[in-house]
Amino acid sequence: MNELIGRSAVVTGAASGIGNAIATQFIAAGASVLLCDINRGALEEAARELGSRAKTCVTDVSDESQVESAITEAAKEFGAVDIVVNVAGFGAIAPITEITAEKWNAVQAVTLTGVFYGVKHGARHMLRQGRAGVIINISSVNAQHPGEGQAAYCAAKAGVDMVTRVGALELGPKGIRVVGIAPGLVETPLTKHELENPAMRELFMAIIPMNRAVAAKEIGDAAVFLASDRASSITGATLVIDGGSLTRGYPALLTGLRKAS
Repeated sequence: MNELIGRSAVVTGAASGIGNAIATQFIAAGASVLLCDINRGALEEAARELGSRAKTCVTDVSDESQVESAITEAAKEFGAVDIVVNVAGFGAIAPITEITAEKWNAVQAVTLTGVFYGVKHGARHMLRQGRAGVIINISSVNAQHPGEGQAAYCAAKAGVDMVTRVGALELGPKGIRVVGIAPGLVETPLTKHELENPAMRELFMAIIPMNRAVAAKEIGDAAVFLASDRASSITGATLVIDGGSLTRGYPALLTGLRKAS
């Protein structure tokens, strides 16, 4: 699998989880990757494991200047930026009547605004270098289906989907594709603790027809496809990878866990 030989990518949230899986699959496909994350220690460890074509840049995606600097750093390191993958994001579980303004703003700043910065500055650089490129935004099934206690996260991911569509509309004529991936429940270090909770696992498995979590590698494989020439006519779309969960809805985490306890 050498579909991305000679190409360079920037991946945010790359120290672990989905971001790390995407970076891993990109390197396996021949790309060079700038790994961006706020966690310096985990970032450096990830780069050691991925080898010489992985470089690092500590980046807080809620800070526009840091995102812009990361894109510039990748261009200096690799000579061009062909792919930008906006992964970094997080949520907060709280009833809509109880979530604080600080928590709401923090989720939006990373999960939505950080993606916007990645699209903005990734596209700006691609336009300057006069070379077609691909921008991939990691969304979620929660962009389409509400989850109890997840008002901030759902709103942010719905925004990500619209940034993807508007980006595709504006940038398509200039040779830049903007696409998305919407994972369902993915097995990562972040969700491992949740899946080890029998009540939580039962709630999730009840709404996933395939009765399993998505492997992070599956998201990485999809990102390779979307970044490759095989997807040259795909833009503005968000690919759902969820084991079929959207056919049933989303688990009632707040009321379901209360009943289980």
